[in-house]
Amino acid sequence: MKVEIEEIGPCKKLLKVEIPKEKIDDEWQEQLKELCKMADLPGFRKGKAPRSLVEKKFGERLMEDVKQKLVSSTYEEAVEKNKLSPVGEPEISDVNMELGKPLNFEVTMEVLPTFEIGEYKGLQLKKESVSVTDKDIKAALKTISGQKTQLTIVKDGKVEDDDYIICDCKVKVGRKIVFEDEDLEVMVSGSTVADINVPDLKSNLLGTKSGGKCSIDVELGDNFSVEQYRNKSAKLEISVKEIKRPVSPEIDDEMAKQMGYDSLAELSEFVSKKLEAEKKRMVDNDMREQIYKNLLEMANFDLPKDVIESQINKRLHRHQIELLNRGTPLEEIEKDMGNLKNASEESVIKDFKLSLILERIAEKEKIFVTEAEVNQRINTLANMYGTEPSKMRNQLEKIGNIPNLRYQMKESKTVDFLIKEAVTKEPNQKKK
Repeated sequence: MKVEIEEIGPCKKLLKVEIPKEKIDDEWQEQLKELCKMADLPGFRKGKAPRSLVEKKFGERLMEDVKQKLVSSTYEEAVEKNKLSPVGEPEISDVNMELGKPLNFEVTMEVLPTFEIGEYKGLQLKKESVSVTDKDIKAALKTISGQKTQLTIVKDGKVEDDDYIICDCKVKVGRKIVFEDEDLEVMVSGSTVADINVPDLKSNLLGTKSGGKCSIDVELGDNFSVEQYRNKSAKLEISVKEIKRPVSPEIDDEMAKQMGYDSLAELSEFVSKKLEAEKKRMVDNDMREQIYKNLLEMANFDLPKDVIESQINKRLHRHQIELLNRGTPLEEIEKDMGNLKNASEESVIKDFKLSLILERIAEKEKIFVTEAEVNQRINTLANMYGTEPSKMRNQLEKIGNIPNLRYQMKESKTVDFLIKEAVTKEPNQKKK
């Protein structure tokens, strides 16, 4: 076998392969021999037909079988012998085969890039503090209190910023009432009443008492319910019937008890632990992003263009389907195709480069994932989804996701290794 390799582009090679005629003849005779044993031709017992007759009857099919087997095995041998790392589907062309002559064919393939990585140990990372302050706890408790806010009727008082009102309204064009409605709930800080845009709604309502009225000049827009008065100047009259004010519970033992805790101190302790866990997760994610950024700065190599383009199109297609499922109009999606493709391309290139670098580091540092670790992760997933580990494994195997799970786990372990080997600096602390 002769193999000539030409570089025809970034990560793209052309293999010119020649298989000697002797190998072709040997394979032809071997397959013909096996075919003669199986041939069942009229007038002859099975396997007893003359070789020449079998060759004449099945010659074309035999030629195709020999060609396919030789091309396939020779291609694999060439890849292994020349230590190539093909990605995507190779393009095999110019396959010319005749008995008594060498078999020549060409293979166009994209390969993984060859590259050297810089020093990945001792990366400089900034690590934010995970300590929880009293201020953090107070803010969280205030949020909890806000989530339990209820609207309370204000019997004696005036309209304030965050209030809601129950009101009747009339719309007049000149002296004619063209629209009216009753018992509308209106947000004071909003800007609409009965689908009518009222930009200065709040300034007109503030200070109004329950039972009071106000009158506002408005412009009826394109969507006004009475078509003949659309885009007309009008007067909106609002009669306030009731004022509702959002009231949050006091942050005290009573609020804590309503949430199932014995005291505010116990609730505060729970909140503190939850905030600490959230901060640890956020800090871990941030440090991982810093690792990715550092690694990408080392990624000064080209990627296989056809493979990248294929992945971009797949990701773009998935994103389009997601947008359609969310109800985004097709015209809007098509109009934004350029931006979508740019975002997909950037994401694909980033993910591909990170994957290659992390794989190289894992290889150098002998980082791998054991079967026990995979089983443990499957058990965790099973607990999350409330199912049996065996059922979770069967589901993952059914959709072919076990290799992806193992690969993600290895990448995660590699990033953990890089964080452990990094030089971290916390706020107001020296490097360590």
